[in-house]
Order: sequence, then structure tokens, then C-alpha cells
Amino acid sequence: MTAGAAPVDAKPMGPRPTVGNPAARAVHGLSAGADVVLLGGVGPSALPETLAALGILAAAVTLSGSLPAQLSGLAEALERTDAAPAVVAAADLVVSHVGLLDLLDRPGVRTAALVADPLALTEGAPLATPARIGRDGRLVESVGTTAHSVTDPNRALPGVLRITGPDRAEAARLLRAAAPLSGSWGPDAVAVATLVLVRGGLPVQAGPLGPFDWSRPGVRAVGAAGEPWRQRLRGASRGGDGFFSTYAVRPLSRRLTGVGLARGWTPNVVTVVSLAFGIVAALLVATGAWWAWVVGAVLLFVALVVDCVDGEIARFTRRFSPLGAFLDAVGDRVKEYAVLAAVAAVAVREGADGWPVALAAMAVVTLRHLEDYAYEHRLRGSRASRPDLLASDAPNDLGPQDARTTFAAASSTRAQVVHWTGKVVHLPIAERYLLISLTLLTRRPMLVLWVLTVAAAIAVLWTQGGRVALVLAGRDPTWPSVHRATGRGDLDEQLDLGPMAVGVSRVLRAPFLAGLLGAAMLFVAVPWLVWSGHLGTALATAVLGFGVVAAAWRPPVHHRVAWQVPAALWVAEALTVGVLVHHTLGSWSAAAFAYVAAVAYHRYDVVYRLRDTGTAPATWVAVAGLGTDGRVLGLLLVAALAPAAVVPVLWVAAVLLAAVYLTESFLGWREWIAAQPDPLRTGSPA
Repeated sequence: MTAGAAPVDAKPMGPRPTVGNPAARAVHGLSAGADVVLLGGVGPSALPETLAALGILAAAVTLSGSLPAQLSGLAEALERTDAAPAVVAAADLVVSHVGLLDLLDRPGVRTAALVADPLALTEGAPLATPARIGRDGRLVESVGTTAHSVTDPNRALPGVLRITGPDRAEAARLLRAAAPLSGSWGPDAVAVATLVLVRGGLPVQAGPLGPFDWSRPGVRAVGAAGEPWRQRLRGASRGGDGFFSTYAVRPLSRRLTGVGLARGWTPNVVTVVSLAFGIVAALLVATGAWWAWVVGAVLLFVALVVDCVDGEIARFTRRFSPLGAFLDAVGDRVKEYAVLAAVAAVAVREGADGWPVALAAMAVVTLRHLEDYAYEHRLRGSRASRPDLLASDAPNDLGPQDARTTFAAASSTRAQVVHWTGKVVHLPIAERYLLISLTLLTRRPMLVLWVLTVAAAIAVLWTQGGRVALVLAGRDPTWPSVHRATGRGDLDEQLDLGPMAVGVSRVLRAPFLAGLLGAAMLFVAVPWLVWSGHLGTALATAVLGFGVVAAAWRPPVHHRVAWQVPAALWVAEALTVGVLVHHTLGSWSAAAFAYVAAVAYHRYDVVYRLRDTGTAPATWVAVAGLGTDGRVLGLLLVAALAPAAVVPVLWVAAVLLAAVYLTESFLGWREWIAAQPDPLRTGSPA
């Protein structure tokens, strides 16, 4: 079978598969035609049969003898061709072919080493080869052998290395140069080969093994319960979830994923179904009937469970669609906003001011996300994998001399409690949906809105407060790794400043901290002046505030607290709109919620596209949408000249902005999707 051929079901090996149909368990053949080199072979090896189940049918070249001889023989084998990948493995490794799928049959994998969780080792942990991967999980940074120490190891190397065709010549050169020096580097030739490539500057991706059983003489690791395909289903759950998702939602979603894999469900269809559940839940809540709220609460939870299934199916089958990134990004926000709007509408019908609290809830949740995404972007530099580049015979790597050189012990109970408490307070999506679902059961709309608003506000104080405190206290270790962009960067795109601000930034310049003063004028002084009825003064203050912001935060924005600026401008707009409607009507209207929801969608869309595609929205959208500055100043001008027109203008603006943002979003995602290769062959961090 050649790469790109029609997928076929993997040859059955070991216990009978209990998960998925043949299509779900299909091998894509992305390493078919690879050369196979087994190192350290002194007897029969199970690996040729294991690799054959992955469509890798080439006869294995087995190399034994001294380590220099094995490295020289491997270099010679790599030099024979540069067209096909090479699979280099320890001949004594025992592992299921299912465990090798993400290394040898996953899109986007180039030169990579199989890495495993050392906490899964139940036997021979001191004998396992230690390695360190970067905080972003992308590259192997350092490898330990009997002659090389590795600082802060966080992975074990089972002993499989995939070398992509274009890297074979360079890998052969590095191995041939290191071979004469390797006489005392230990018995694990695959580990030594990996070390040589890493130290020589050839990027070696970290290919996670997942919760699978594997063993080598004297070393044994135990994976999740069940046969290999059952273990793969367990490993399909995304890591890093919150407490409720990890211990409640994911166990349910995996059961549903098993059903979907047996019936041929596709991730994108599952995403649409989850969205439909959320919308139906909102429609039921909008009726105001008690039974409908109970059913709506259940459906919202079901939507959350189903929302996990699409990613699990994609990870299990290794089929990643660019369209899925867009659908998943949009679906969560639509469901959440729809339920908030339904609850607010019921509250208003019952005589309560539901819209202002619903707007506040939406604004605070969006604030937390904008701040979070901007901060994660800030951390990229400090988390980026940095392989230790040095001579292959240097005994120590580049880590601190006093660093740990053995695997870390499992986290203590106290550390786990602290970890999960922080996760809960951070209020990820599962916890938010849980709060909404539980409070819906009370049939008290204002309670639903207030609980979510307060919980989200606590999450904002927890995250932003802690991060800013580190900066102010001078304990911010990530800042030195944040490099100044040479042109417009992610933060500049997230500011959403319009033509007026861009024009000011071309003629005026101010220090970054002056922009914080301008932002404070926008989200403190302007709303207060509007509330007090001084609309003319509010308009003048907003003009001055945006002028200062434009002059101070001209691209590229670069400062220790620069990640705060998108959130600051979002708060300024949402708060001004909310207070403006209250001032002009003496009551609340759904117009403000609709307007802010349209703007929130755009802000989320910008973040998701920067994160998932690396592309920003088209430049014309900032002109058509006027930017934060143009929208706020325009609304204040309308309020000052014709207060009665504010709500109609908000409705019209909400519709027009939604049309502009949705159209541009659709066109932008479609253009990016069309430019991608076959989704099967598109790598994804899903």
C-alpha cells in the first residue's frame, strides 16, 4: 500500500477489537513504503509483524554488535535513498501496532521519536531511557543515556524513531560523525540515535504514545484498561481539560464516541448535532415553562457531552478537517449566547431586568477568554521547544547543573488538590455549562444570570489578578522570551481599532503606559459620564481616550502587560453600550445584548483564526465594522443628538455588524480551508 491509497482496516493482531468499525480502525498508509531498521537485534522480534499491520511491509534490516557499528550501519541504510521515510526501532520492543498509529500513521508527522509517560512505568523505571520534551509538547529537547545526563526528564523513550525522507541524508551525516565516539554510550542504540539527531540540530518531534502497554527487557509500562483499541479510545480524550470535564463529561463522551466509531459518525456532523442540541435547549428555555427548563438543562449538558465526541472521533481516526476547527469555534459561543438570551427574555417577561445581567455575563465570559488567549499567545516564546544543541559527546545537556536528572515522582494529593482547584476557579466551558444547567433547574432566570456573572467575574479576578500581580512584583519569568514583532502581530489584530485610530497612530506617538490611561478613560470615565447624563462630555472624553490609545498602542504593541489591551477595549465598548441603553431608555433592551453579541462573535473569530490558521481577518472588515473607536464614538454621537434613536440604531448596527462579520468570517475560513491539502494529510493539534 502506498501513501495516499484508500485506507484499509488494520490486520487484526492481539485481542479482538472492541471499539469502532473497520473504517474507524483503518490504516491510512502514511508510512507505507518506509524502510525498517531494527537495532540491537539478538533474537526474534515482534516488530516486523507489528509494522506490517500499519502497511509497512519492507523487510527489516537488523543491526547488532557494537554501538558504533549499529550507528554506522544505520547511517548507511539511511543513505540508500531519500524518497521514503525510515522507521528505526529497538528490536526488543513489544508494543501494539495501535500504539504506533500516532507516530507512523498520523498526518503532519515528520522526523519524530515515540515518547511515553514515565508515570505509566510499573517496572524498571531506572532502566528506561529518559528524555525531555518542550513545554509545548512539540520537540524532543534532550535525551539521556548511560553517558549523557538529561535535566528535568519528563518522558521515557520506548525505542521507535521515524525519520522522514528529506531528513535522511542529514540524519546519516550526523550518525556517521558520532559513531566513532559512541563506544561507551550504552546499549540503547535508538536512544543514542535520537540524542545524536537532537543535539545535531535536526528537529525531532515528540510523538506521544498514549495510554498503551509497552515493554522492553527489564522495563514495563501499563496503559489504560482493556485491549489496545479500548486504550486508544481512552487516549482520544483531550488532555488539559477542567475537573468536571475530566471526571464527568469525558467518561460519558467516550461511551458515546465508541457508539459513533462503530456507526461511522463524522466529527463535523457531530459538531452540528451538538449545536442543534444547544439551540433546542435555548428554545425550550425561552418558553418559560418549568418542564421545558428541566429538559433544556438536560439538553445543554447533552450538548456539552456531544461536543467532546467530535474531537475524540478525529483523534481516534486521525482525520482532521480544517472545517472542523471553524465549526467547533463557532458552536460553543452560539449555544452559550442563545441560552443567555432565552433566560434574559423570560426574566424580562416576568418583570425583571434580565438583559443587563445577561449582557454582563456575556461580557465577563468574553473578557476572560480574550485575556486568556492573549496571555497564551504571550507565553508561546517561553513554552517553545528548544532542543539542546551541543556536541554529541558532551556528558551534560544545557539544563541547570542542579536540576533533577531522574523522572519526577507522581504529584502529591495536596498538589493535585491545588491543581484542580485552580482549574475549577478558572471556569472552563464544562464548569460554565454545569452552572447554567444546575441553575436552570431552579426555574429562576435572574439566579441563572447572576450565578454565571459572578462566577465568571471571580475567574477573571483569579487569572488577570494573579498574572498582573506577577508582573508588578517583578516575578514574571516569561517576559524575556517575548520578542518584539517586526510588523502587525496577533495583539494588534485583536485590538479591533478602526480607520480613525489608525489615522491617529500614523501622526502621533505616545508611550505604552499612556494607552492604559486612555483605556481607563474609556472604560471608567466614559460610562460614568454617560450614566450621569453628560453625553457631550462623554463623547469628548471618548475622543481623547481613543486618541491616546491609538497613539500609544500603535503596531506592533509590545509591553509587559500588553496582553491586557484587547480585554480593556472590549470592556470599554460593552460597558459603554450597556450604560448608554440604560441612560436613554431608563430600562434595558435586547438591542444592547444583540449588538454586543455581534461584536463578541467577531472578537472570538479573530482569536480562533489567529490561533488555528495563523491568518488575520481581511483588512476591509476593520473599515466596514468601524473598529471599537468608530462604533463607540458613533453611538455616543447618536445619543447626544437623538437619544430616542439609540435603540433603533443598535438594532440596525447589530444586524449590519453580524452580516459583515459572519460574511467575512465565512469567506476567510473558506479561503483557508480551500488552501489546505487533503484533510487526511493535514496535521492538527486536536
